[in-house]
Parts: sequence; C-alpha cells; structure tokens
Amino acid sequence: MKSLNKRFSLFVLLIIYANAAYAQGSVTLYGLMDAGVNYISNDRGKANWTQTNGMVNGNRWGLKGAEDLGSGMKALFQLENGFSGSGTLAQGGRLFGRYAWVGLSSDTYGMVTMGRQIDLTVEYIEPLSSLAFTGIAHPFDNDNMLNEVRLNNAIKYTSPNLGGFKFGAQYAFSNSADGFAANRGWGLGAGYTRGPLALGVSYLHLNAPDSNTSGAVVGDYINENVTTTSALQQNGLPSAVLREQVWAAGVNYQLSTVRLGFVYSHSMRNSAADTLKFDNYDVNVTYQITSAFFLSGSYTFTDGKLDPIGAEPKYHQASLMFDYFLSKRTDVYLLSVYQHAAGAATIAAIAPDAYGGTGRSTSKNQTLIRLGLRHRF
Repeated sequence: MKSLNKRFSLFVLLIIYANAAYAQGSVTLYGLMDAGVNYISNDRGKANWTQTNGMVNGNRWGLKGAEDLGSGMKALFQLENGFSGSGTLAQGGRLFGRYAWVGLSSDTYGMVTMGRQIDLTVEYIEPLSSLAFTGIAHPFDNDNMLNEVRLNNAIKYTSPNLGGFKFGAQYAFSNSADGFAANRGWGLGAGYTRGPLALGVSYLHLNAPDSNTSGAVVGDYINENVTTTSALQQNGLPSAVLREQVWAAGVNYQLSTVRLGFVYSHSMRNSAADTLKFDNYDVNVTYQITSAFFLSGSYTFTDGKLDPIGAEPKYHQASLMFDYFLSKRTDVYLLSVYQHAAGAATIAAIAPDAYGGTGRSTSKNQTLIRLGLRHRF
C-alpha cells in the first residue's frame, strides 16, 4: 500500500507539472513543518517530556494553481496533504486530506469551489481567535475552530471583496440516494475589514455526521462515548450525534503594534435523548515588539451544559507565546498553556491524544510548555 501511494503521488505530480507547462497559468508547491519538544505536567497521571510535530500548525505540503481564462475569469485548484512527524498520512490516511478542490473565480461575481474544503467558521472566525497563533483548541475543539472536521462533497460560494465586506455560503452533500439529509452539512459566513477593524460571523450545521461513508463528514468526527457525568470532558454524548450546530462571531482591532481580539462561539450537539452545549469566550492579544519578535497571550472561558441531567462542565484556559523570526520563513517559539477544569468537569485536557503526545490529566489542572521550530517553504 505504501509503495502504491508513493507511485500514485509521483504520477499526480508529473501530470500536474506537465499540464502546467502548457497552460497559461501557474502551479505553486508550498508547505510547512512545525516540530518541538513539550513538557506536560500531568499526562495520564505523570509528568511527561515528548517530541511532537504539527502542534501549533499542522505539517503540510500542497499544490495550488490558477489558469487565466480571460475577461477576469480564472480556473483554480488546491491539493493539500497533511502528515505526521513520523511521515505517515494524517486526516485519516487521505493523500490530500487538508484540501482537494477545484473551482472558478471572477473579479466581478466571486468564486465557486467544489471538493473537500474547510467550513466557514474556520475561514471567517479562526483568524480572529487565539487559535491563530497558539494552535490550541477551545476545549475538545467543540466549535471546530481547530479544523479537525473538514467537509467532503462541498460546494462553496465566496463573494468578491465589496468595499471590505465578503460573505460565503457552503453546502456539503450526503451523496446517499436513500438518505439525502443524513451526513450532510451547510454553513454561512461573512467578514468585514476596514483599516484597523476586522469582524466575522459564521454558522455551521451538520446532520448525522459520520453516519455513512459517502457523506460530508467521514472519519474526522470526534464522538467519544460518555457514560458518567465525570466523563463530560471527553466531548461526547452517550449515543451518536444526530445534529451539530456552531454559531460564532469575532472582532479584532489593531492599535499600532498591539492587536486586540475577542471571539464568542456556541456549539450544540443533539443525540436521541441528550444535548451537549458549550459557550466559548476567547480574549486574545498580540504585541509586535520588533519586526521579528512577537508576544501573544489569551484567556478562554468555556461553559458547558449536558441536558437533561443539567451537568455543567467549565474550563479556564490561558496561554502565553513568545515567537522570534530568524527569517521570513523560519521562526522559533516558546508556548505555555494552562487549563483548569471546574464544575462537572473533573479533569483538565489541554490537548487530547489527537494532538500527538498530550493526554488527559488525572486532576483538574494541566500545564503544557512547548519549545518549537517552524519552517515554511
């Protein structure tokens, strides 16, 4: 299988570059690697030192291109692969698990893309949140701002820039003849940027995610079983999720070398008999000390509720990050994150196993310190 994947990858690259040589357009190869050493204060009951890749930014390489069709029209595509520190495929073993889409754009009418894509919460709200610089999710990525769930079979429309205002709409098909609504998704988003001000709003709706193998969400969805109130920190329901919704809004304001940000998101998951809700309040700030040295910090309060039993898990999470750029493409950073669980939440979990190396604490507190190196190409 590995040999087949390698041959297929080489074949795809050869075809793309051969076509690019004749087309009136361009193809760009790009990527990013993020590697670091972590200290975890309580990793399943013990302190732990780990070396992991792709924590603040997921490791990736990709191809994107455009062909000029004339009259302000272009054909576009993007293929993006995610991989682990050991070189294995991420996103469930997909060759291009981060992006795989093709589309058309117009200077006048906007852009339409089709394929595997991010949802509009990630596009319009994540850049305004603390995740933009820490890569650390709101507890359990309950609002998908970390982009753990991508949408297959998706058609997305993005408007042109209208005096700083942009909006988008997205629909992801179930691709199931006997269950049109099962495992489908749709969303809306909008943003406004003018001078130092940036605003964003978004909505995501998923029907029975991961309920078939052809639909919008396949293999990405996290729905761990929960059998007791104390297990609420596992981000799941006792039975399969039938509907998930995420509302989000955010604002950033640039004051010279300081950027202030606030993001609110509300997520809700419904199963046959239960509803799990989370409200996230994310306050963040970045300070450009010099052209190469950045300081950033954030505080997030997450307030949860599980109905019908009324249990209320709560999480306080704070981060501080120093980032120094050795060049335009290479930087070193020191990241520290602290989380405290309260209410019905009995244990802290800054970064579940999916992050690669950080497990759940056995107490209400957990600290993560990471020294990392990033390189972009």
